[in-house]
Amino acid sequence: MDKGPVSEKSAAIRREVLKGLVLVGVLLLLMMWLSGVFIKKVNPGPAAQKVKYDGLKTWKAVRTSYPLIIEQPGTVRAKVEAQLSSRIMAQVKEILAREGENVIGTAGSGKPTLIARLDDREIRARIRQAEAQVAAADRGIQVAKAKSSAAIAQTVSAKASSANASTDFRRFQALAESKAIAGQQLDHSRAQRDIADAQLKAAQQESQAEQGEIERATAQQESAKAALAEIQTMLTYTEIYAPFDGKLIKKMVDTGDMASPGQALFLVETNRQPEFHVYLSESILPHVEVGQEFDVRIDALNRSFTASLAEITPQSDPGTRTVLVKLRLPPAPQLVNGLFGRLPIPSGEYEALTVPANSIQEIGQLYLLRVLDGQGYLQRRFVTLGKKHDSMVEVLSGLRENEEVIIP
Repeated sequence: MDKGPVSEKSAAIRREVLKGLVLVGVLLLLMMWLSGVFIKKVNPGPAAQKVKYDGLKTWKAVRTSYPLIIEQPGTVRAKVEAQLSSRIMAQVKEILAREGENVIGTAGSGKPTLIARLDDREIRARIRQAEAQVAAADRGIQVAKAKSSAAIAQTVSAKASSANASTDFRRFQALAESKAIAGQQLDHSRAQRDIADAQLKAAQQESQAEQGEIERATAQQESAKAALAEIQTMLTYTEIYAPFDGKLIKKMVDTGDMASPGQALFLVETNRQPEFHVYLSESILPHVEVGQEFDVRIDALNRSFTASLAEITPQSDPGTRTVLVKLRLPPAPQLVNGLFGRLPIPSGEYEALTVPANSIQEIGQLYLLRVLDGQGYLQRRFVTLGKKHDSMVEVLSGLRENEEVIIP
């Protein structure tokens, strides 16, 4: 019987078993090396003896009272700022001012700055149309006045004719009573009188009608003039001027954009009266009052400004339970809108364990103190520090009250 394949299979099994044993042996050696079996150990010796230190300069850690300052974040805001918008719908034709450019307002002493022009072709066409309507109304008044003058003249003539006819009738009536004329002549005189009276009445009515026509034409003229004045006023809306002296901070449109009524186009503000706006919680409000002065810290400028509390808005936000407080900052060109700042508010006192700042040794991000224990032996303590007060610093943990620390 041929045993060749069986022998090859057995050899393969032996090789796999051998690999497994080698791997187990390597793992055992690695575990023994990690546990320190192959490292020579040092036998423990006696503890180092403590040494007393005499004559060192020390400081006894005591608790000191400091004012409790609560810092509230806030923002620099311009007291006077305006969003310029269009009163009409028109295309932006030209922008004449750049962002960051100083502008002069319409109430200033100099020539006001024209910021932008809007397309005025449609409004000018309407002005020409309104002017034509005013001219037509003027001509209508002239025609009505001429007709009225003719009606008045006709009324005067009719009045004279009526008076003559009445006189003739009375004369013929007297002659008829004396039988000097025939009754036919009296009837003819009466008819002439009645015709003259009717003509006078018609002339008077015509005169009144022409006077009413003058009044109607005058009303049309006033309406046309009012429409013209309105459109001329709309023409001024196509030029956007700076409302006050300040700086153009932002433009929200470009040439060719369509401006709609009420749409914000430009933002203008002045830094002559900067303010600091901060939202204070309701619990802090009793510690502040109008007129109180604070040192507002502006981080970006790395300096503080003395600010006076100008206004406490009489409304609390029900969502955050905070109230907006406004402080008046001194005029400064570097106090631009949007700068972040901090408002320190004194709200009582607190006690803290303090030591001289020069007694702290800094090792990386750790702080170390050298302390004498009750037997006069030197110890090294890692401590956690708090706020710094001039030459002193608060120790939050790692030190007890009345312990002595070594100072240089």
